[in-house]
Amino acid sequence: MKRRLDETDRRLIARLQENARIPTAALARDVGLSRSAVQERLERLEKSQTITGYTVQLGDSARPVLLAEVMIQLEQKQSAGVVGALQKIPHCIRCLAISGEYDLIAEVAADTPEELDGVLDRIGELSGIKRTSSSIILSTKFDRR
Repeated sequence: MKRRLDETDRRLIARLQENARIPTAALARDVGLSRSAVQERLERLEKSQTITGYTVQLGDSARPVLLAEVMIQLEQKQSAGVVGALQKIPHCIRCLAISGEYDLIAEVAADTPEELDGVLDRIGELSGIKRTSSSIILSTKFDRR
């Protein structure tokens, strides 16, 4: 049986999303619990796979210059092969299955327009892809991940 998150769990998760390296003592102060109570909650959240890892978020100087969303329409029953091929492209940093006219969205990162153009060509040439439509991301207005 899956345990629901309470308000304290949500506050802990929100703080960790802001800064995954925040010390346990600071987390405890922020949510009004003891360090040991926070550690127990974090262990439970990790064990239940509510929290599956901690990560580094890159600053602007370390991020690729260009990001693009590639909408992908697949030939019938080609999803697994296309997803596998996309995973082998280092510039493809995320792939989402979607409903509607397109089947997948691939997020692509590149440092130059030429590099992005080459990656988009490579994706378009993959076996099992019917058609693609790409949009370059101009800015991020907010990101709650």
